[in-house]
Amino acid sequence: MVETVSKEPQQPASPVEDAGAVAVGAPEDEAITVQLRRTSELVAAQRLPEAEALLVAARRGDAADLRILKLLALVRFKLGRLAEAREVYREAAVAAPDDPTIRLNLGLIALKLESFPEASAELEATVRLQPDDRRAWSYLGYAYAKSRSPMQAATAFRRAGQHELAAEMERAATPSRDPDAAIVEGLSTAGVDSGSAEPSSGMATPRPVPRDESTPVPLLNKEANPREEGQVSTLASFTTGRLLSLEPSEAPLESLGRGVLRFAAGPETHVRQSALLVAIGAEGLAVARRRIRGHLSDDVLAHHGDRLFRVEGRAELLLASPDEGRRLVALSLDRDVLYLEASRVVAWGDEIVWEAGSVPGNGSPLLQFRGSGRVVIWVGGDELVAVRIAEGDHMTVPNDRLVGWLGRVVVQARPVQGDAGADHVTCEGEGVLLISKHGEPR
Repeated sequence: MVETVSKEPQQPASPVEDAGAVAVGAPEDEAITVQLRRTSELVAAQRLPEAEALLVAARRGDAADLRILKLLALVRFKLGRLAEAREVYREAAVAAPDDPTIRLNLGLIALKLESFPEASAELEATVRLQPDDRRAWSYLGYAYAKSRSPMQAATAFRRAGQHELAAEMERAATPSRDPDAAIVEGLSTAGVDSGSAEPSSGMATPRPVPRDESTPVPLLNKEANPREEGQVSTLASFTTGRLLSLEPSEAPLESLGRGVLRFAAGPETHVRQSALLVAIGAEGLAVARRRIRGHLSDDVLAHHGDRLFRVEGRAELLLASPDEGRRLVALSLDRDVLYLEASRVVAWGDEIVWEAGSVPGNGSPLLQFRGSGRVVIWVGGDELVAVRIAEGDHMTVPNDRLVGWLGRVVVQARPVQGDAGADHVTCEGEGVLLISKHGEPR
C-alpha cells in the first residue's frame, strides 16, 4: 500500500484554466454572445467579480447555456470557491454528459478538494471519452495513488507516458506472494534469451521458463473435481467447501484455485461474456464495440454470439474457462505487438491499445494488441507451439492452425489449389507464429 507518490505529477495552480476555456460557438442569441465575449475579456484581465456578475445576469436569459456554465465555473474556481465551481460543472455535465473537458475539470477540482475517490471516478470517465489524453491519465494516476491503488496508478501513469512513476508504483505494490499464484508465460521484448548466441531481432518472443521452486508455473491448470453423484451433504458444508478466498490484494492477476482467475480491472478493461463469473465492484458492463483504425464503430464486438463487455469503473473480475478442454493463460505484454484469433481472447486491460480486424483473404476475426499490459487467453493444455520467422522467410500454415503472431509479420489467406473450400495462410516478415498442434474448424 502507498500513502503518497514521491514523484507526483505537479498539479497546476489553476487546473481548469487550460482545460476549461470556453469556446463561444455560433450565436443563437446575439445578446448572450456579446456578453460572453465581454466576460472572456474580463477574465483575461483578471477582473473576476465583474465577469461573474455578467455571467449571473446572462444565466437569467438562458440558464442551460453550456458556454455560460463553463465560463461561470472557471470564474468561480479562479475566485477560490471550489465547491461552487464544482456544482456549476455538475450542471454542465448533465447538459453535456459526453464532454470530456467537463469531466476532466470535475476530476481536477476533486483532486484540489482531496476527494480522491470522486476524482478517480471523474477522471475514469474522462479517459473513457478521450483515451489519448495523456494529461487526464496522469491526473488519474495521481488520484489512484492517493486512493492507495498503486497498481491502477501504475497503469494510468504508463498511459500518460510517465514510465518512471509507473515503475515506482509497481515496486510499491509488489507484495511477497506464493509463486504458484504469480503471472506466467510473459512475453519479453528481447529477441532471444541473454545466453543465446543468436542476435536479437528486436521483436517479442515467448520466454522459456526454467522450472524451479521460485519460477511461476502455468496458470490455472484444470483441477479434477470429485464426482458427487449420490453424495449427501449439509447445505453449510456444500457451500463452505466451494468458497473462494477473496482477501484484499494489490496483485493485478491472481489464481484463486478451482480454475478461477482474479483480474484487477480499470479503465478500458474488456472481458468475454462466457468467461466472466462475477465483476466485484463494477458500476456496470457495456457491450463492447469494434475498434477499427483507432475509432469505435457501431458493430458489437463478438464471436459466434459470445459478446465482449467493457467494464465500467474499477472492479475485480473473477474469470474461468467456459471450455473444459482449455485453461486460462495470462500474458504480460511489454511494448509488444500481438495478433490473436478473436475467439481465443478472454480479457485485456491496462494501457494496451487494441483494434479489431480480420485475416486478409478469408475474414477470420482477429484482435490486435500494442503496448504494455495484460491479455488473458484460453488454450488447450500444451496445445500451442511457437515458430520463429526471420526476414526473408516464407511460411505456409493451414488456416485452422494459426492462432496468432507477434512482431512484424504479414499474413495473407490463399485458397488451396484444387479445393475451393479450403484455404491456408502465407506468412512473411519477422516475428513468431503461434500455432495450434490440434487445429480446429473456424
